Amino acid sequence: MKGNLSFSPNPMNVSIGSTVRFFNADSQAHTATENQGRFDTSLIAPGATSGPITLTTAGSFGYHCSVHPSMVGAINVTQ
Repeated sequence: MKGNLSFSPNPMNVSIGSTVRFFNADSQAHTATENQGRFDTSLIAPGATSGPITLTTAGSFGYHCSVHPSMVGAINVTQ
């Protein structure tokens, strides 16, 4: 719950069409929820990995943990 240091890598840089998954290395459940609602992992239990998220649009997408809103990150999607 260290603001922009909560997710790693941050920012995450990927190409269009990439599929990402989030791994929760913490002892509490978290989400990765895009700020505009484009994706939401739902709760990820400690030690678990989210389902796949395929990124099909270029841009920079901020996200946060819906349980701990101060946890923030960004994904930069390029062609």
